[in-house]
Amino acid sequence: MALARNAETVVVGLDHVPRRGPAIVAARHYHHLYDGALLVSAIDRTTHVVAGLDWISNPLLRTVMERLCAVARWPVVVRPEHPDCSSRATAGAGRGTILRRGARDVATLLGEDRVVIVFPEGYPNIDPGFTPKAGDEMLPFERGFLRLATIAQRAGVGAIAIVPAGFAYERDGHGRWRIALRFGEPRSLIPGEETARLAEEIEADVIRLSA
Repeated sequence: MALARNAETVVVGLDHVPRRGPAIVAARHYHHLYDGALLVSAIDRTTHVVAGLDWISNPLLRTVMERLCAVARWPVVVRPEHPDCSSRATAGAGRGTILRRGARDVATLLGEDRVVIVFPEGYPNIDPGFTPKAGDEMLPFERGFLRLATIAQRAGVGAIAIVPAGFAYERDGHGRWRIALRFGEPRSLIPGEETARLAEEIEADVIRLSA
C-alpha cells in the first residue's frame, strides 16, 4: 500500500527470474521498505527475504519481529558491524548462532525450490535508523550470499540460479518516487568453484542494472 501510494514503478527483465527451481536474487539495497515490497510483488513466485534485525535494540520488539519473520519464513541474519554502528541486541542468541540458523533456513528454502532475496550491501541508502551510506553510493558486496548458496549445495540442493537485480530511484516533481527494478541474466554457482570472481561479476551486474 505504501509503495502504491508513494511510488511509480517499472519492472524490466522479469523473465530472467526462473519460473521454477531454487534461486537467489542478489539485489541493490536503496530503500529500507520499498526494495523488498517491489521485489516480493514483482516476482510471481513464493519469495523469502533475508532480514537483518540487528537494528532493533528493544528486546521485546526484536522478539516480535523474529516471530513475524519465522511465520513468513524470512531467514534472519546479523549484518557485519560498521564502525559507526553501535552493538545491537541479539535477543539472547549469539552472532554465530543466528548466522548458522539463518544459513540453515536459507538451505531449507532453496531445497524447496523457493526464491530467496538477499541484499549483499547489507544497508540501504534510505533508512529511518542507521545507514553508513552517503548519497547514492553502493557498498561493496559481502560474499555471504554465495556462502549461503554453497551451504545449500553441500546440503544436497542442485543447481541454484543467482539473479542480479538493480534499482534506480528518482523523485518526480510531486515528491513521489520513480523506481525502476531491473533483473539481469542469472548466473550459476558451480560446486567447488572459487566464489570471489563470481561475486565481483554479480556486483558489476547489479551496478550496471542500477544505472
